[in-house]
Amino acid sequence: MTPQQIQLLNRACMMAGVDSKKIRPENPFTKSGMTAGLIQAAIAELDPAQAARWRVDAGGALSVATMAELQSGLELSEAAKSDLWNHDADFVGEFQQQKQKKEADQLAWMEKEADRMRREREGDQKVNEQLAREASAKQAKQESLRRHMQLQQRIDSRRAEADRLSGRFVQS
Repeated sequence: MTPQQIQLLNRACMMAGVDSKKIRPENPFTKSGMTAGLIQAAIAELDPAQAARWRVDAGGALSVATMAELQSGLELSEAAKSDLWNHDADFVGEFQQQKQKKEADQLAWMEKEADRMRREREGDQKVNEQLAREASAKQAKQESLRRHMQLQQRIDSRRAEADRLSGRFVQS
């Protein structure tokens, strides 16, 4: 088992309320029973892609019906999607990426809509002035930081020069 898999198994044990000292570092989907079921459910929630890989490693596979649906090219049934979720780590990864993209798109739309509503409420001129003030403050902060860094460099070089002239050798 990889260190990541061991950490996942440990987190799943904690989530399921199982003492991880009693669990061996091996594929939990090869086991049966109530404890194994709790751990398997926790793993499926924490890392569904790893759960799918472990199910396949434990002898699980896509059903013939799911494979036939995939080959048909038609819309997949819920049963086929569930089977893919349980046995195809790539399907899980693609689904999670699509979900993240959808959430990011939704967040971007919400920000754009909030800006539109703010402009509608306060007027474009006020909003533009506020954005300009924020940009100016950010630029001033960056300039201040740049000047501080230059000053610190001059101080450090003068200290090094003073140490060198006083006979103390400082390695840098």
